[in-house]
Amino acid sequence: MARSIEAILEFHEIVKRLLDLASSDIGKARILKMRFSQDADEIEYMQKETQEALSLLITRAAPPLSGARSVAKAAHYASRGGVLGIDEILNIGDSLRGVSRIRKYMDGSKGEEEELPFPIIGGMVSALWSRGELREAIESTIESEDKIYDDATPQLKQIRRNLAAKRYSVREKLQNILNSQDLQQSLQDSIVTVREGRYVVPVRHDARNKVKGLVHDMSASGQTVYVEPMAVVEANNEIRALELKEREEIRRILEELSAEIGAYPEEFAQNEQIFGDLDFVFAKAKLASEQNAIFPSLSKGRYTKLVGARHPLIDPKDVVPLSLEVGGQHQGLIITGPNTGGKTVSLKTLGVMVLMTQYGLHIPAEPGTVMGIYEGAYADIGDEQSIEQSLSTFSSHMVHIVDILGTINDKSLVLFDELGAGTDPTEGAALALSIIEYVLKKGAVFMATTHYTQLKLYALTREGVQNASMEFDVDTLSPTYRLMVGVPGKSNAFEISARLGLSDEVLAGAKDFLEKEDIAFEDVLTTLDEQRTRLEKQQAELVQLRAQYREEADKAARMRKNLERERGAILSKARDKAHRIVKSAREDADLAVSEIRTLKRDLEREEAQTVQEAQDILRESDRRLRSKDRGIVLKKAKNPAKKLKPGDTVYAESLGVTATVLEGPDDKGNVSIQAGLMKMTLPRAALVLREEEPQTPNIGGKREKFSQNKSKHVKTEFDIRGKTFEEAKSVLEKAIDDGYLASLSSIRIIHGKGTGQLRKKVKEYLRRHPSIGKEEDADPAEGGSGVTVAHFR
Repeated sequence: MARSIEAILEFHEIVKRLLDLASSDIGKARILKMRFSQDADEIEYMQKETQEALSLLITRAAPPLSGARSVAKAAHYASRGGVLGIDEILNIGDSLRGVSRIRKYMDGSKGEEEELPFPIIGGMVSALWSRGELREAIESTIESEDKIYDDATPQLKQIRRNLAAKRYSVREKLQNILNSQDLQQSLQDSIVTVREGRYVVPVRHDARNKVKGLVHDMSASGQTVYVEPMAVVEANNEIRALELKEREEIRRILEELSAEIGAYPEEFAQNEQIFGDLDFVFAKAKLASEQNAIFPSLSKGRYTKLVGARHPLIDPKDVVPLSLEVGGQHQGLIITGPNTGGKTVSLKTLGVMVLMTQYGLHIPAEPGTVMGIYEGAYADIGDEQSIEQSLSTFSSHMVHIVDILGTINDKSLVLFDELGAGTDPTEGAALALSIIEYVLKKGAVFMATTHYTQLKLYALTREGVQNASMEFDVDTLSPTYRLMVGVPGKSNAFEISARLGLSDEVLAGAKDFLEKEDIAFEDVLTTLDEQRTRLEKQQAELVQLRAQYREEADKAARMRKNLERERGAILSKARDKAHRIVKSAREDADLAVSEIRTLKRDLEREEAQTVQEAQDILRESDRRLRSKDRGIVLKKAKNPAKKLKPGDTVYAESLGVTATVLEGPDDKGNVSIQAGLMKMTLPRAALVLREEEPQTPNIGGKREKFSQNKSKHVKTEFDIRGKTFEEAKSVLEKAIDDGYLASLSSIRIIHGKGTGQLRKKVKEYLRRHPSIGKEEDADPAEGGSGVTVAHFR
């Protein structure tokens, strides 16, 4: 069976590199399913998705494809009543989180979306299914691949608290036993260890009977036995019972999560497929970036034009770009030239460009390249000698050619290497000409290499067929690997022989054996080659001038673009700053207005209270003055004030009121005072001096009341698990502001353990915050390193 064109052109090496660039196993599996497409619309779609992914790589870097996980099988198992393991559920949670991340990646800014729409990849991302409640349930339950959070359920939290307390108690009892003076000589080590899930102590084998208890294990040397003292047997039993309860509760939790996951097997299967497609598309984009490849123009006919095409499997430092046209005015191209001149590489480059295009890959070529669409591509290249069938190289080639000729049609591309070689030159040339005529009759596009002069002459006279040759530098006796389209190749045998030292006599004799037509043909080729060299030199000068012009134009365009970008950045930064200032000012104003309103209410309340107190004093005084049974009797105070000055606070025992001194004692010892709204004069002996209680400024009183009101509603614990630090930052800022205004001593930040990145960033943020005095991990029983306690200054 003839080898496929993919095998002949080593296309598997390109696929292998594509596999290396994939991020996930499901992406690699999708790559292995890629196929050669014959449909022009499908090819264009595949090329466009590669172009979109490449644009995203350039403008937004590589996408977050953490959600590209194999979850369909687990979801299907759960849908049939199976209970998933912790790692499987965590995998599904990561997949759901990956949906959020890739959507956030695709959102970008409005400005970017207006300039760079990505309808294909955007549609794929939009089709991803997500269920936030399920993701949050998984994230708040599963801590790592082998652990569930203590507070996943109240029951689990209580069980683990009891378990921790019981283990502590057992260890403490055992430590007391170890510290006992009576047993010091009997112990191998003063440590508490665990055997078969039970706490034990290591005892020397010869002192086994001195420690009453159960033996659970023995060291490899036999010198140590591990004994469970009878004093802790019951406690160890309780620990085992609690451990069983813990496993049962974990099993129940996993059953609940598995049941919810199992409700969506089709959705998870769809997500897996889309993530695989996304990984595949971005792998194509990465390959295009590596190869500096382009989205070629597509011709729905069979016309192909390569401009600076580079074979992807040749080192970029060594590859010589190839430019040619085939399938337009010229149905076929015949390339002649010396061996090792690059004819075969030219064939393979054309074939690889066709395969890459119709597999949906960008091709390493220059803009202006046009690729035809072919229903099938076929090649007969290289040494096809068949050992199994005992066929010669010629026979093996002919078997392959027979298969090709029986398959091709007018939508095919055929590549022949050294057509007709391996047999008698005359017969080989005749066969080659006949095969080419048959291919032309079938309407297929072809490219062939040959040594035969007959094929050079044929290409000069046959309509639809064009000559081409591989350039050879006679001065250095080496090929340049450049394809010269339109010019048949010279043999250069006489020139090479002369440079290698063959005598003129021998060369003259050789020319005598040639027919005049052959000599004339070679002379024409020499003249054409000289003219071509002159034209190429002129063209090179024009290309250089054009390149200089383009460089200057590109430089000017880049400068203009940079200026526009800088202008836009400055305006955007200024708008953002102004927005922040206005927002901050508005928040400050709202807070000030709120405080003023509260202060006003407090002042009105205090003023009303003062008026009420004054009225009460006046009524009481009036009542006493008008009383017929008794008048106001000013009694001497038990501890009368000796010295008084304006501003002192005094207490009139006879009246039972507190007042402020307005004027000091006069010559008669009377003092002018004010109690509320009432002024009066009383003897100094009736007044007692009081120390004035410090008054809190009104604004402080307001602050205290504000804090009391605030503290009624403020939270002291904030859960930011499952968030990125940027998402959690706003929660932290509000938590600290509210806690500070509410005069809290501390707040708790629940961030979980996970990879530790969120915990690290939260702690760094708290250390730098001016309102935070210190931060520390919570007690082990309250969350340990999964919770940070922030203390206010």
